[in-house]
Amino acid sequence: MTARGKIVLTLLILAVAGFGAWRWWDKIAPKSKTEVRSVNVDEVRKAVQAARETPADIPLLIGTNVATLVDRSAIPAVTGVSDYVKNTKDGKLVVEFPINVWPGWAPIILANAGMEPNDQSVFARKHGFYVRLSVVDDPVKARDLFASGQSHILWGTLDMIALFAPELVKDTRTVPVVCQQVDWSAGGDGIVARGEIRTINDFRATGGKRKKVVLAQNSPSHYFIMSLLIDAGIDPGEVDFKWSADAPSAAKIFVQDPSFDAFVGWAPDIYVVTEKLKGTRLVVTTSTANHLIADVWAVRNDFFRDHPEIVSGLVRGIFEGMDLVRKDPPTAARALSAAFKIPEEDCLQMVGKDGGIVEGDAHLTNYRENAKFFLDPFNPANFDVVWNSASAIYKSLGTISATVPAAKVKAANVLAALADEYKTVRDLSQPTFRPDAMMKLSAEAGPGQVLTKAVMISFEPNKAVLNPEYDPTIPATLEEIGKLAGRFGNAYIIIEGNTDASRKGIVPADLVRQLSYDRADAVRKAIMDKYQFDPNKFKVVGNGWDNPLPGSTDPSNPEHNKRNRRVEVKVFPLEAGS
Repeated sequence: MTARGKIVLTLLILAVAGFGAWRWWDKIAPKSKTEVRSVNVDEVRKAVQAARETPADIPLLIGTNVATLVDRSAIPAVTGVSDYVKNTKDGKLVVEFPINVWPGWAPIILANAGMEPNDQSVFARKHGFYVRLSVVDDPVKARDLFASGQSHILWGTLDMIALFAPELVKDTRTVPVVCQQVDWSAGGDGIVARGEIRTINDFRATGGKRKKVVLAQNSPSHYFIMSLLIDAGIDPGEVDFKWSADAPSAAKIFVQDPSFDAFVGWAPDIYVVTEKLKGTRLVVTTSTANHLIADVWAVRNDFFRDHPEIVSGLVRGIFEGMDLVRKDPPTAARALSAAFKIPEEDCLQMVGKDGGIVEGDAHLTNYRENAKFFLDPFNPANFDVVWNSASAIYKSLGTISATVPAAKVKAANVLAALADEYKTVRDLSQPTFRPDAMMKLSAEAGPGQVLTKAVMISFEPNKAVLNPEYDPTIPATLEEIGKLAGRFGNAYIIIEGNTDASRKGIVPADLVRQLSYDRADAVRKAIMDKYQFDPNKFKVVGNGWDNPLPGSTDPSNPEHNKRNRRVEVKVFPLEAGS
């Protein structure tokens, strides 16, 4: 599904069901507070006044709340922990499975033949239990139903589960056990900026002035921009973050107040604003950073222990549902339409005409892709990488005081037990990288470039061999670059080698440029050997001494020379090479 297709769809969702909670956790941040942060009352008053009327050149943005800034606030504590319910139908257990309005749930709706427990369900016919699906868009409400035992399942993005886990693991019954990934977000989340901001690197503070960004805190939007800033080597403290009550409010505030340099949100706002508000642009979306936000489901730990056969049946039934979606997207669209009360033609755009492979809001992840996510330690965008990244980010923000180890929540054994059953399933997630596309990409920051990451790798004098004994940080640095390339699955990567100019005038420039090229190529080869990326994803450039860092141009200064002996990694979206 194209990005524009989301606009009509989402507005319809809002009219029917109130889209304020879709794919977003603004209610994670209610009125309780862990810290006091001053708010400029005059600015808030102006924002409230401006929210009463949307500018004439911008269509009505989503959400019905008045667009205001809010203080930082905490996640409410879990209350009412209890044993899980044991509802039955015809003597068979009914699994209570809440979902949110999102196309990633099309497989389970189709496999279940609707929302209610019924005998036509794959789960009833093949696995001996029933499933009741219910729409619970509010993630905190979904969490509390899970903790109280009213539901057996918790839906969410993996970063959201990481955010909830420290509270849920306090009771062994409610430890969230994640058994399956249903999809990757494929374009719904993004960053919109105005002015001179064209890449993530442009969010760096300059001349003591910080860029001003509005977003909903403790949400996928928050996790999204924090991950990108860290990838670019930017301290988030260099950015002046302002918090909106919800993500739709962030878009409205950005439109109404030109003092904001950017907002983080999702479709349709990110597309409406960039199409209608002059001077704004999309910096990046999850269509490029397509291995960053993973949709999953978790089961209660006590239910997991008591009913391993039901958990396995849920996994297998959802995989069968994915096949059904891809074989017949129109039928899947009808199922979504009935479940979410959305027009069928819009649901087809939601699902994608290919059933969530390349088109659609979400890329459905089959068994092979799940196996890579849960079981492949060399996958640079696997479960542990996403979980640890989200946990570290939210701990650094002070949102959680402690992190939960990935091993405590990841049930990789469920998928491992199904290996023979799904041995013929192939990975459908690989993009097509054209071998000639890199010729069109400039080493300089150009249209569409996402970010540049500078890393330091020390080579022995006049050598281009990676030697961890000479530089012990090399393994960690290579892993860092590999994970970056993994998160940006739909992106070309340029690896540039640079040298200092200490031998300028003594050694021929072409030899130095070749040395820098060979060093960058050594990095590319090492990443390829470990992670098995498509070789057409990478391009190597040797800059020699022609690309010194700003402020480090004195070849007689040893510290300047050290900074210039570096490798830079530049990320370009897939369409930039087309």
